[in-house]
Amino acid sequence: MKSIVKFFIIAGALMLTMASCEDEYGPRKESTPVIESATLNPATLTFGDSVTLSVKVTDPATMLTTLVYDVVSEGRNIVSGEIPLVGNDYTVTKNIFVPLLKDQADNANVQVNLLARNILKGSTSHEITGLTGKRPVYNQLYLVTDDGTVAVLTPRQDDKNKFEGSDLTLETSFRFKIAEKLHADKTIDYSGNVYGNVNGKMAMIDQSGESFFSYTPEADYTKMLVFDQMAFSVTTTGSNLGADDFALSAFGEQDIYNETFRTLTRDMEQGKTYSVFGRLADPQNIFNPDFFERVADNKVKFLGTSGEYTLYYNPVRKNVIVGVENPAYPDYLLACGWGLGYPTHVTSAEIGAVYPGHNRTHTNWGFGHVMDYVLLRKISDGLYQGTFFTPGDHDRYAGFKPFENTGWANEKKAGDFTFSGEMIIKGTNDWTIPNGPEDPVVEPAFYRFFVNLNEKTVHIEKVTL
Repeated sequence: MKSIVKFFIIAGALMLTMASCEDEYGPRKESTPVIESATLNPATLTFGDSVTLSVKVTDPATMLTTLVYDVVSEGRNIVSGEIPLVGNDYTVTKNIFVPLLKDQADNANVQVNLLARNILKGSTSHEITGLTGKRPVYNQLYLVTDDGTVAVLTPRQDDKNKFEGSDLTLETSFRFKIAEKLHADKTIDYSGNVYGNVNGKMAMIDQSGESFFSYTPEADYTKMLVFDQMAFSVTTTGSNLGADDFALSAFGEQDIYNETFRTLTRDMEQGKTYSVFGRLADPQNIFNPDFFERVADNKVKFLGTSGEYTLYYNPVRKNVIVGVENPAYPDYLLACGWGLGYPTHVTSAEIGAVYPGHNRTHTNWGFGHVMDYVLLRKISDGLYQGTFFTPGDHDRYAGFKPFENTGWANEKKAGDFTFSGEMIIKGTNDWTIPNGPEDPVVEPAFYRFFVNLNEKTVHIEKVTL
């Protein structure tokens, strides 16, 4: 009997011992992973590019869990990550972006530290050595502001790591990124290196990164910018406006038609070229084409008669229109009604997102403000020119008439004129672009009207701006 009891006691002890060596993963087996091979390709890498990490890890006794990697150069961790492992035999192939850090030396030694783990916390480490990191070499870089201005930065003769842009016409405060490559439409190509803001400091960023901010004190505009690609720093130099310069720092602010405008009243000289700065130099801006010729992104030539004018810049519509005090015949005709708008490349949807219910067309039956009507400028005796966006892209309708002044004087009825060119106008009283079910569809576009009061003719051209 004692022997039987003794047998069960020993058997129970053995079962307890076996149970204590098991957990949710099954019987415990003490083991460590083995890193069979590990390479980084290319061995001579360029900071700011991607490399390929290839690692084979095995552990025949225990399931693998993770591979941790650290890319180190000159005692600094450049990039780290963790890769999940599956099974007992796993080969990792992973692309890793190796950024350029501030003050990173050229031809620097690089090392990759690896740590493989299994589910029982067994681990092994490995080092990939014999790697070299080189700094990127740029022939030029691009300064791209959030307002759409693009400027070329070229390396300085005295320091290849410093890139300079001069003769700039930027605002005194602006947000920007610095890019290695651009697309054809001058937007940033993120397949190249891009620098922006990371926690308040300049650093490499991807497409989701933020713009950096710069401010140039005690100046009217920013004339020069230097990007130190070694120190990851930006310095700017400012300047003051001349008599023939325009920058928003000299503009006031006014609400018109429930929209916010920047305004400036000053004398303008026919045939004179003026420099425009900052947001005014945005190539998407349209300067009233009946009064200005855009000779460069940052230069406009005035076409109107010399005198005092008010410039109205709309930062949402991105256009500059021209107003005069009490416009009247014989210097001007005024068209008011429905379905005309000063030209803009901004869509009705974009305008309406800021100003609900507003569209690219904006005229009304009235002369209360500069958005109610549009001006036709006299280009010779009896001949007037006006360039408008019409009809509305939301309703494809327009109905308007030119007048000689803001008092409804001497309206010009459609039936009194012979029309040529783009035959978009119908009617005998109002100048109408109809949108009835039997009417031809008129494409909303930029149309230039030439109204000849001498010969009672109107010629209409579709134009590209």
